[in-house]
Amino acid sequence: MANYTVQLTAPAGVYPFNTVRVSLTCVGQPQQIQNVVLTPNVAVSRVFNIPNGTWDLEISGAGFVPVNEQNIVVNGDAVNAKNLDVVWYTLHTDRNRDGNLDDAGLLNQVTPGAITYGTAGVGAIIPVNCNRDGNNTAAGYTDNQDQRVNGNNDLVTGTSRLEIRRNALGPNAGAPAIPVGWSLLLSVIGTLGENPAQQHLRIFDGILNNSAEIIGPETTHSVPITTVTVGASKLYAVEAVRFAGTGFTSGQIRIALNVIQQEVTGNGNPTYLFADRVVVARWIGNHHRQTVSQIYVVDANNANFQAALGVPVANENPPYALTLATPGTSALTHVPYLNGNAWQNFIAAGRIARPGISRDRWMRDTIVSGHSVWPGNGAGVQSKDTFMKAHRWRSLQNWIYQTLISQNVGLYYPAAGSADGINDGNSGGNIAVTPPVQKTVNGATAYYRYGRIYFGNNVQSTVDQSSRDFFDAQNMQPPITLNTDWLAVGHVDEMMTFVPDDNPANAFKKWKLLIASPATAYGILRNNRNAHGNAPLIARPPHSPGNATPNFAGLSIGNAIDATGTITDFLGNGQAPTSWQDINTGNLQNYTYKQLRDWNIYGIENLINQNIRRLKAAFDLTDNDIIKVPVIFIPVHQINGNFTISDKISFWTIGADNGFNIYPGRECGFRSGAMTGDMVNMFVGNDKLMIPKPFGPWIVDNTMPNNGHDLFEDDIRQKIAAIQNGPECVFIDDWDDYHVAHGEIHCGTNELRAPYDGQTAFGNARYANWWTAVDA
Repeated sequence: MANYTVQLTAPAGVYPFNTVRVSLTCVGQPQQIQNVVLTPNVAVSRVFNIPNGTWDLEISGAGFVPVNEQNIVVNGDAVNAKNLDVVWYTLHTDRNRDGNLDDAGLLNQVTPGAITYGTAGVGAIIPVNCNRDGNNTAAGYTDNQDQRVNGNNDLVTGTSRLEIRRNALGPNAGAPAIPVGWSLLLSVIGTLGENPAQQHLRIFDGILNNSAEIIGPETTHSVPITTVTVGASKLYAVEAVRFAGTGFTSGQIRIALNVIQQEVTGNGNPTYLFADRVVVARWIGNHHRQTVSQIYVVDANNANFQAALGVPVANENPPYALTLATPGTSALTHVPYLNGNAWQNFIAAGRIARPGISRDRWMRDTIVSGHSVWPGNGAGVQSKDTFMKAHRWRSLQNWIYQTLISQNVGLYYPAAGSADGINDGNSGGNIAVTPPVQKTVNGATAYYRYGRIYFGNNVQSTVDQSSRDFFDAQNMQPPITLNTDWLAVGHVDEMMTFVPDDNPANAFKKWKLLIASPATAYGILRNNRNAHGNAPLIARPPHSPGNATPNFAGLSIGNAIDATGTITDFLGNGQAPTSWQDINTGNLQNYTYKQLRDWNIYGIENLINQNIRRLKAAFDLTDNDIIKVPVIFIPVHQINGNFTISDKISFWTIGADNGFNIYPGRECGFRSGAMTGDMVNMFVGNDKLMIPKPFGPWIVDNTMPNNGHDLFEDDIRQKIAAIQNGPECVFIDDWDDYHVAHGEIHCGTNELRAPYDGQTAFGNARYANWWTAVDA
């Protein structure tokens, strides 16, 4: 028998492996095996007591280059010394979010253990690449809806990075010999209860233009990679296919690199792994304290409106461009959505085809202004203007998919592929964001540095479930639900808006809330009844834009060709010029000015105040923060059904009074629209408010530039003027183009806004980026 000593020296350095298996075999003799735990740069010996003969030596272990020495003749005691090589493959992402790839995580674990945020937050953030950078993207598709890297710009602004590195230590580290039996397996793993991970993330086979998908919706969740392909290292582009939302609530994916050393664990069985937990970037809705960088309006036979809007836009500070949308000439365009592992054409529930071609003028209702930000690839933080496509099925979406999606503008449609029904509440005019607000309860304060989304969602007007899931999953701007059932169109922008106010020292109070108020409107009428009882409402003044005559020109609304009335009329009990349509008979029903007045003051004003109470419960809001804006509403159509006692405006009035004693939005009551111009439905610019002309009571005064003034305009102008260095009010006639169709300037426009400068606003570098600003 011989004492055969195997002396092993592991290389100096730091690496996560320390164990090898030493095997000696000889024909006719039992196999000799010992496991050896190694220390870097320290010789470790193991003695085998074996018969003389011809033996084969095998040394193998995770991370160690195997040794296979055959036909060793043993004839007495001997020492066989081996200097081992360590070669291992690691996975690298931008875990600390500084734009650079980090060191590998922990062996055989997912790193980080959890996605965290704040200044010490960890977990790579993957951009949702939903713009169109390259010319290899089909019309109507965004970059993340095909299997290619789309243009060189896409590499910088649309994808993240993943790297596989070969690490080597030992005598052959400069040119390590990789065994043929070694291979790699790259995989994505989802979260329990969510859709498969490959539907959310795409990994490409490189970082060059036209690099192809190797993991993603249209390929697989797991792909073998050869060590030859990786070489010393290889970079892979990564993009997110979707934001967090339905079927992807967490927004998180695990990327795993399994290394297979068949001499250690057999063919196809993983030997060790490195895995990183990543998260997709978040979508952030824009608010009115963000600087406008572009405004959109539809070209819809509205040249006068375009010209009138263009004047204040051209004089904004800072200035921005006005872009015309042209749905009237845009080709029919399919809406792509991911159905399992294939892109298909989406048709919304209850619809049978794509929307036709028309001059759909409601720019606000098709898309919701927002943006997305992520750490970038070493060239600084990247941001992308990203509209959310509202669940609306109208012609404007043809232009949105054909033209708006571009290198500079992205689009994401949360409801695409869902069975959610179309409802008037699904429109962008019903989805808005407060400026930064806070809420203090029992001495504890919650800060909403990105504001809070608010929308109408009740019985008549609802927001689709997919969009609500999308808002919730972003975990950025917790939604506030309001009641807009009382409005015929059902949108929050008919009821309220926020305007900037730079004066409060509190960064969470730098705004005023403008609320439509019939009570304010009728109060103005009452205060001017004696002096100006004959002043007309709902009429263009003489010699004004749209009226070249020396007389007042009555304006039409609803079924009234001329809805003009004086202050005395509106405060009297005569028959109003407008009417509503009986849902059962189809007949037009007249009503009196008194019915209209009481319904506004005691019905609509009450409902608006209920919404104010909801807002006060959601964030710190006092009456001093609110500016009441004069607006008078009219009934548009009645809701079928039976009322209850709690639906009545006045318990003292018998019955429903043909709907005027029922709260608007309730069964047997009305859904309403603005009679006078709905001034809260304005466009909030950088230093100007572009406000729809209300055509309130006009006081003739030939000493003034316009030979008179509008009392409703005066009211809002004086209230805005009380904001020191506040915005300028510019009144624009949108009556014929928008108002008669129950919309106003805000409904007919949309915009891009620069990301909010949280670092300056809150005085701390932590708030420069969302991933350091938020705690979860």
